[in-house]
Amino acid sequence: MNPKLVYVALSTADPARLSEFLGDALGLPSETRPHADGDLEFFSIGQSRICVVERGHSFLDRPNTTGLDHIAIDAGATDLATLPLSFSTSPLVPQTVMSTWQEVRLKRAATADVTLRLCSGISSVADVTTTWLERIDHIGIASSACDRQEHVFQHTFGCPIESRQTDYETRLNVENFVSDRHGVVQHPRPAQLIGGLRVAFLTLGDCELEILAELPTEAPRSIDPNAAGDTSQDRSAIGRFVERHGEGLHHLALKTYDINALLDRLQQRDWRVIDRVGRPGSRRALIGFIHPSELGGVLIHFVERNDQAIRPPQRPT
Repeated sequence: MNPKLVYVALSTADPARLSEFLGDALGLPSETRPHADGDLEFFSIGQSRICVVERGHSFLDRPNTTGLDHIAIDAGATDLATLPLSFSTSPLVPQTVMSTWQEVRLKRAATADVTLRLCSGISSVADVTTTWLERIDHIGIASSACDRQEHVFQHTFGCPIESRQTDYETRLNVENFVSDRHGVVQHPRPAQLIGGLRVAFLTLGDCELEILAELPTEAPRSIDPNAAGDTSQDRSAIGRFVERHGEGLHHLALKTYDINALLDRLQQRDWRVIDRVGRPGSRRALIGFIHPSELGGVLIHFVERNDQAIRPPQRPT
């Protein structure tokens, strides 16, 4: 199987506001598709789509919850009839969403708690870019250890590993003895881990899945809603999410050409941001989050990074 992301569905308490953000603020083209429980709005980006759905809609897997609801992978008409047997002991019958669009909803137990659908009959998207955005950079998955999600997407769906890394933040304490006669003596103490994440990226079409798991530490979790983010707060957010909601889809990241210019533009238009400027993130990136209260409970952030900057190490001559 050569997996490709067809769309990611966002459940929001304020669909008009989220659509304004994606369409007006970010310039993504949209199309509306009819549904018996209310129209679905799709925004094209890169080679896939973002689907905005109002909380409570029957199209959602978890209609009473806001955030990332599910992702859909293109299975093709042939695979849609046979592939679901790989995930269930009983046949999973494809459901018609509209016209030629059909989907199979896989059980979370078979997909490491990532709400996922196999679909066919949706037209493909050409490379859609805007002045501000290139594509979806990644879809964040909160995990307790990364291993289950890695196994499912690498071995079942054939998503290759793009990279693995560990993000962590430490506190350094130094004991100082300052004497008017004997000078200054300093004794550094061992570094203390105050927050960290184990991270794995797997390629899905023109974007990645980012699996994040909290590193064990005795430091208390802490999130300051009025301060810019950092690795310690990111670790706290993932840990709290898994504790409260279990493993699963967590956030959506969009790849931008100039994160500081984009964040400045959004602030000038009175969009509430968590990060006023880009801060260091995974894969040598700069990242910046929009406050989920602005988007009806959906967590979105931007990523600026140069894919071409990474080169394999040169062999010695």
